[in-house]
Amino acid sequence: MSPSKPAFSDISVISTLALKGVLDAATPGLRAEFHATQALLKDIAAGKGADVVILTDEGIAELGRKGFLAPGTEMKLGRSGVGLAVRAGAKKPDIHDLEALKRTLLAAESVGHSRMGASGLYFAGLLERLGLADRLKKRVIVDKGPVAAGVATGEIQIGAQLLCELAPVKGIDIVGPLPDEVQKFYSFSAAVMARASTPDAAKAFLAFLQSDGARAEMQRNYLQP
Repeated sequence: MSPSKPAFSDISVISTLALKGVLDAATPGLRAEFHATQALLKDIAAGKGADVVILTDEGIAELGRKGFLAPGTEMKLGRSGVGLAVRAGAKKPDIHDLEALKRTLLAAESVGHSRMGASGLYFAGLLERLGLADRLKKRVIVDKGPVAAGVATGEIQIGAQLLCELAPVKGIDIVGPLPDEVQKFYSFSAAVMARASTPDAAKAFLAFLQSDGARAEMQRNYLQP
């Protein structure tokens, strides 16, 4: 293992799916479990633990208020916007402005988003605000796993998910970010958990996430450090 990509195999991490591409690339060998922020917050409240937790800023703040984090270890990582994807090789639809986005969604055979992920919750609300929710021919709401997986198999023609979650998925092409007028950015933070079994190693992992190598992986995965 090269010094620029340490394994950190002695720590455990629970993380939002938003950082999966970054962590898989930057820290091979890491023991990490990925899920939507809201699902992880429920799991942690029910007793789930790890050395490091990575969630949305709001999720980390909530854990801090409830005493689940080692004080003073919270660290901001970066942000990513919501984008759309199609199956690899498929024609990319026009979403350059709001009207084009609406036409594209209404013409789609199916449109998918997650039920619990931050981007899924936002996109569901956006469809309601645009008056599209009841007009879509087929709306696929994904309970488990990334929306992009359904896009890759062809189950979903157009999938909405955070760009940083779409980036590492094989079998899809990213169409682009949502138009500026309806774009939503989500920021992510990490922290050492209060009951970490290896707190020093956990702190070293957080320091690594600030390194040039980790930041480069963030940029490659559509996460702005």
